[in-house]
Amino acid sequence: RGDSGKNYQIYLTIILFMLLSICIPCCKRIEQLELTLTSIFQDNSDVPITDYEVILFDNDPLHEIELLVNKFDFENLKYFHTDCEGFLNSYCVLTYAKGTFLKLHNSQAKFKKGSLTKIIDDIRGSQDDKALLFYSNGMLNKNRVLAYDDFNSFMYNLSYWSSSSNGFCIWKDEFDKIGEIKLNPLFPHTSLFLTQHCLGKYIINDEYLFDVQRIPKRGGHNKFKAFTIEYPSLIDAVYKSGYISMKCKKHILNDILFYFLPTLLFNKYVARIECFYIYGYKQNIKKYFPWFSYYLTYMLILIVPFNKLYNRIKKRLKKLSFLVYSG
Repeated sequence: RGDSGKNYQIYLTIILFMLLSICIPCCKRIEQLELTLTSIFQDNSDVPITDYEVILFDNDPLHEIELLVNKFDFENLKYFHTDCEGFLNSYCVLTYAKGTFLKLHNSQAKFKKGSLTKIIDDIRGSQDDKALLFYSNGMLNKNRVLAYDDFNSFMYNLSYWSSSSNGFCIWKDEFDKIGEIKLNPLFPHTSLFLTQHCLGKYIINDEYLFDVQRIPKRGGHNKFKAFTIEYPSLIDAVYKSGYISMKCKKHILNDILFYFLPTLLFNKYVARIECFYIYGYKQNIKKYFPWFSYYLTYMLILIVPFNKLYNRIKKRLKKLSFLVYSG
């Protein structure tokens, strides 16, 4: 009875003072999720469990992840099974969060040691001005924190990485204000993200806070359609609403055309590390991109290896300079 009373006190403290909800939509990938949970509860054990909660939202009919949860005996770890289909799981998990600040998190993204403290500190430092935070994990090759006073500049510098579910964050009170919204079935989190255009401050944290585990032969949906139809339609809509400029819209679409799509083709046909569906690509790309784009993306496959090498060298040099200065 004494233990149950103590556990209730801990639970009450978590509910009252919890800053962060780490929301993890999941389906299978048990080994990766176990390593991710280990990175949170062991590698970042210096963070009090009263500061955050971890929510697992499982839409696997077999409930396999539920068995994994029993290995982690923490009051702030919560498991829910849902019938929510596909990527809509990324929205549903947020509705169960109780923290002041909600972070969507991929099941295969491990927290580096000290990264959870960094995120908690970011939240505390932004509670007054309610800046919208986005964690791009070095994908912009900046490896630093970038601040903006307007949504257009924020979106321009994020480019197509605004589609990243692992970077998505939102304040709980802003999430509750959204109400009914039409969610894109492939990008429900981006549908939510684009509602945050009237805030006073935006921050991109491009530091390397997570180690992303590679999923062999990743696929299962038509990612080519996602980035030639679905995501561009969201960018087009936010432009037509006047929240981003034509310059910003063109910049995002050009980055998709010249960098993202050729890399996607390279990973599928050359490196063969991904197997996303591609049907309809030649027709789909005509909707938001120039008529020659289909052929251009295949030609640009040739420079993808050089871009990958350049980015890898650049990242290593930045990590080295960080170690030198921090030392």
